[in-house]
Amino acid sequence: MPSSQGLATTDSIALEKNYRTQYPQERYFIKQPVAPGSYLGPVDASLPNADKIPLLFQPFQVKDLTLANRVIVAPMCMFSSQDGFFTDYHLVHLGSFATHGAGLILAEATAVSPEGRISPADTGLWDDKQIPGLKRIANFVHAQGSKLGIQLAHAGRKASVKAYYETLPESAYWKDNVVGPSGGAEFQWDPTHHVPRELSIQEIEETVKAFGAAAARAAQAGLDTVEIHGAHGYLIHQFLSPVSNHRTDRYGGSLENRARFLLEVVRAVRENFPAEKPVLLRVSATDFVEHLDQPSWDIEQTVQIAKWVKDAGVDVFHVSAGGNTAQQQIKAFPGYQVPFAEQVKKEVPGLVVVAVGIITDGKQAEEVLEREKADLIAVGRGFLKHPNFVLNAALDLNVKAKFSQQYERGRI
Repeated sequence: MPSSQGLATTDSIALEKNYRTQYPQERYFIKQPVAPGSYLGPVDASLPNADKIPLLFQPFQVKDLTLANRVIVAPMCMFSSQDGFFTDYHLVHLGSFATHGAGLILAEATAVSPEGRISPADTGLWDDKQIPGLKRIANFVHAQGSKLGIQLAHAGRKASVKAYYETLPESAYWKDNVVGPSGGAEFQWDPTHHVPRELSIQEIEETVKAFGAAAARAAQAGLDTVEIHGAHGYLIHQFLSPVSNHRTDRYGGSLENRARFLLEVVRAVRENFPAEKPVLLRVSATDFVEHLDQPSWDIEQTVQIAKWVKDAGVDVFHVSAGGNTAQQQIKAFPGYQVPFAEQVKKEVPGLVVVAVGIITDGKQAEEVLEREKADLIAVGRGFLKHPNFVLNAALDLNVKAKFSQQYERGRI
């Protein structure tokens, strides 16, 4: 497989020149001398500790990636793609977060192969033709002063399902080619999902290569980071958990074997993405099936793989939970997943940790950082409710945050 360094230089330069020739008007941006979401000072200097800069609005650096603040837009499926291509919808959707000051934006779970999509309306990065649309978004995000990453994914046994607001013809689906670490009716996620077949060793190897190739395309598109999707019951999580992985070969059984696929993916991604840019991994810390009294995925195993992936090249560990079985029992409340991130941070020194899970405002996010439960904060649905989540969080913390040049009049 070609190295990322070559793809990120020769090919990306040619791609950029071609893009500028075809779309010169889309290369015009109003200069942002200070990135939106940056700290400018207190709103009210008379308040106690007004001169103290909240951690949430202090810059953060990992490798060559520097964020204006510590708020990340978590990946959220939009089911708004055709044949895997990024569209104007994605430009507006992701671009709005940049305009409103998010430090890092992670594009939705993007399939590394056609059959790896959750639905036919998912984005993909399995074809070079899908690069320009993504690059257009990256250009816009960068012009605003924000950073852009993408979540690389394979849905495994949760693939080929309907987007919840769109009905496509049956020919759009691939119900006979839904795969997982183990196959058969007992591994069907629930009655609304398809019965998976077991991946062969050759198919596993091809999937690992697909992750690497997608990472190389992300580099060509000029992205600042990539996140490997190992959470929420998708293929990597399926391999990790004994609930969904009953294999008896080198990819099943012991934790070392169940983690083998993940580690191979990490190495492939790391080899095909610029060394100076960070690689993220999102995981589910638990299957939430303790009530079943059977082997499952839990926080102790999560801590162990955190140590392994750190050695394999992961720089940032994004801790979520659940999604691997319909039998899960989740009691969701503000910050309910933060303790998992806190445990990883305490037990794996040197690994940057992201907390997520119903973080609703600036004060709650700041408390997570102040108590050293995590290094960065990810927010998903909060950004859907309020694309200006960062600016609202700033007001919660008596922070005057930079607006984009075009929006400055909205401050008054």
